[in-house]
Amino acid sequence: MRLKIHFIIKISNSKIAKRIKEQVRIKFDENNYQVKISESSFKGETKIFAREATLDKTDLIVACGGDGTINEIINEIKEKEFKIAIVPIGSGNGIARHFNIPLDISKSLDLILRHNYTYVDIGKVNESVFLGNVAFGIGADFIKNYHKIKYKGLVGYFLAFIKTIFSIKEKQFIIDIDGERIASSPLILIVSNTNQQGYNFSVTPKAKTDDGMLDMFIVENISYFKNIINIFKIILGLNFSPGESIYKKIENLNITPQEPIKNIQIDGENLNVNDVIYKIKSVKKTLQLITSN
Repeated sequence: MRLKIHFIIKISNSKIAKRIKEQVRIKFDENNYQVKISESSFKGETKIFAREATLDKTDLIVACGGDGTINEIINEIKEKEFKIAIVPIGSGNGIARHFNIPLDISKSLDLILRHNYTYVDIGKVNESVFLGNVAFGIGADFIKNYHKIKYKGLVGYFLAFIKTIFSIKEKQFIIDIDGERIASSPLILIVSNTNQQGYNFSVTPKAKTDDGMLDMFIVENISYFKNIINIFKIILGLNFSPGESIYKKIENLNITPQEPIKNIQIDGENLNVNDVIYKIKSVKKTLQLITSN
């Protein structure tokens, strides 16, 4: 019986999409695989294709894109038992880097052919799920600014960073964790399932996707000068002195904005929101993912 595989390609570059299709036709023998390839041309179309894959009883869905593409797909199939693989063709590719999935197209396809499935944890924030991370404050504003800039990749990230750092607005949150209450006005507030946020950049290096825990990292918004220093500490991978940051491993937490917020960042994508409280938790070993481990 042939294995049904649905490749969902988020098109950012037609040449890359063409390479994927050519490599798939070479590597996936028609005698063993029933392959379908769909190309997404607008935001949200990957969800439509993921829905089609579930209705078609596909054995494996392959997300060809970045962290945002993966997020769209897993949010569409979150209540169903489906297997996922990744061909990383995004910008930062934080999720793929965490799982040591090759960034080379041919090598990532070879990994899929090994059928090495691993049960991994996912995170959940209210009704949305994430495989990588969710962020509030500057992390959310940064991604929102990035998607407004026509340049992508490192140039886009740099320009978004400059725009964000000069327009930081104070936001206050109450964070409840296992009976402990933290009042925070964060520069950075991120809850992560993975040890990567993209481009080998990490503020949660201890994060694992098989321990049933999420890693929370907070740096307070103190002053413009101190914020610049702390951001460069993060970029350069320097350690914070005791009291300068909070790093906790948690199973669940509630984050309550003191004033309404309009957006959060989830797996590298901007998500418009209007919730009063954000309930975040780890969902243990929910997703079957092809990894190199």
